[in-house]
Amino acid sequence: MKLRNAVVVSILVILGIACAGAVTALYRDVSVKASAPDYAAGLSSIPPNYQFVFGINVQKFAQSPAYAKFQQNNPMGNDLAVFVEKTGLNPMRDISYLVGAGNSREKSGDRGIVIVSGRFSKEAIVSYIRSKSSVIEEPYGGTSVMMFPEPQSDAVKKGLAFVNDQEIALGDLDSLKAVLDIRGEESKSILSNETMAPLIRSIGPDEMFWFAGDPAGVLTKTSATAPLAASAATIKSIVGTMNIGDALTGKITATAFSSEEALKLADTIRGLIALGQLAANRNPELKGLFGGLAVSQNSAQVSVDLNFPADLLAKMQQSSRSRQQ
Repeated sequence: MKLRNAVVVSILVILGIACAGAVTALYRDVSVKASAPDYAAGLSSIPPNYQFVFGINVQKFAQSPAYAKFQQNNPMGNDLAVFVEKTGLNPMRDISYLVGAGNSREKSGDRGIVIVSGRFSKEAIVSYIRSKSSVIEEPYGGTSVMMFPEPQSDAVKKGLAFVNDQEIALGDLDSLKAVLDIRGEESKSILSNETMAPLIRSIGPDEMFWFAGDPAGVLTKTSATAPLAASAATIKSIVGTMNIGDALTGKITATAFSSEEALKLADTIRGLIALGQLAANRNPELKGLFGGLAVSQNSAQVSVDLNFPADLLAKMQQSSRSRQQ
């Protein structure tokens, strides 16, 4: 495994699970509180100019039946085992919370940042990184930003920086510098963003997975043929949550600019679900997925409730693999 993947492998598994069930991942390529952690600690390190933010209550997920099943089907690989041995950082034991944010505004370019919160040894992690790669270190703000060359390329796009003794930031160089500039000052963070702060504060810290965003720059950059692309300009904000127990439950709420636009959005979503149900008549897993979706409207808000068996996604994955063989 290349170093760049080895260093961040601790969060990739967690992030991949969340995004598969709730949102598109920003990146596909740490005493821990088991419930109600203060996720604002991580958010106060995210700069204010982001349009999309997500969070993962890692310990809640780690103690869930869903993770037990995931761990059974995806045992720890040798590279991760070596990373844990050398650094003492066991992701599902030592990471308490993870937050991330993305920005697709044209002027600033596509950017993303992930903040990992928990307990870890900075010295052990830095020593491991330096032993495995020709990492490029750039002093900034009293610390060192560690950038990793891309495999088979001279490009240096992603890296990490230690924000403090409990937080690691991962992202592009400009985003990492922006994180270090605010140094966890809430008044300078995304929690001071007049659009994003109310959305974030509407989400309880007990949620296993959540996301919130101003879709103006995100959805409008999607393909014109993508579902809901035509409705993107009518959506003011979007918030979603998901929890996994015996069932996967959650809610995604989009706020339109008017009740009339919300009605059209709700009808569009209902139509897409109906089409999906028709196409899923011969596929029990897909039928169960679409059957677990319910649409409702309240003035300018449109909500989609999710409720289906937790093992349904695993069954869909197995079916997909079978068809490809």
